[in-house]
Amino acid sequence: MKLVSLILLGLGFSISATTARAADATTCPHKVERHGSIQLQQGLSNNNVCFLSVGNFKSEGGVYRNYLFTSDGELMVFNSYGWGDDSDSTGAREYFFFPRTADLGFNWNTQTRQLEITAVSGDQFFFDYEEAQLVGMSKGQVKLATEVNKTNKGGVEILKYQGLLMDGGFKIGSAPTSSSSRNSIFKDAAGASCTVKNSALFLYESDGDVFFKFSDKDLSVFLKRVCSKLQF
Repeated sequence: MKLVSLILLGLGFSISATTARAADATTCPHKVERHGSIQLQQGLSNNNVCFLSVGNFKSEGGVYRNYLFTSDGELMVFNSYGWGDDSDSTGAREYFFFPRTADLGFNWNTQTRQLEITAVSGDQFFFDYEEAQLVGMSKGQVKLATEVNKTNKGGVEILKYQGLLMDGGFKIGSAPTSSSSRNSIFKDAAGASCTVKNSALFLYESDGDVFFKFSDKDLSVFLKRVCSKLQF
């Protein structure tokens, strides 16, 4: 499977350690586990940020949807639309969840036949064993498009999130936040939203690395200034 290499390299996105909880091989050991159709991989980025990738190891034909959780609060939904150049045959949707108060982890629930991912926001995300797709979450609603195509914006919509959500949007061929000229949208539990240009949220380095600028404390100060209606 090409999930991790495509997300971290082919999509031009680098996991940032600027505001993430630093990890090491003790707290985030390399693992590859399988149940049902799910393959779960845990590992460290070059910047010592822990990640969990979830995919369907039984998928064939180069068409699939995979998921990447990171210890800086991100969920990336990665879509492959078949064989071809990454610029046209891949796409990604990015979400960040705040506040970031927990440790990234997972549990195989053999009774419900679901993989339970605990994000650093404390949310639990539930994946069906057979379909290897996100079917629910503890602090919001998941709207899933089962078909993998270029018209459904990654196929995963997060609705009514009970916390602060940043939606980086969807982009063909690269991660949405890799473009400094694009916008991301913050949404709070009360339904208020605020659009912020990526260049105000991320640092863009000459080698293509992208770094989220803020700790939770600094993000709160920033949003009170530019998005005063948001609750965080």
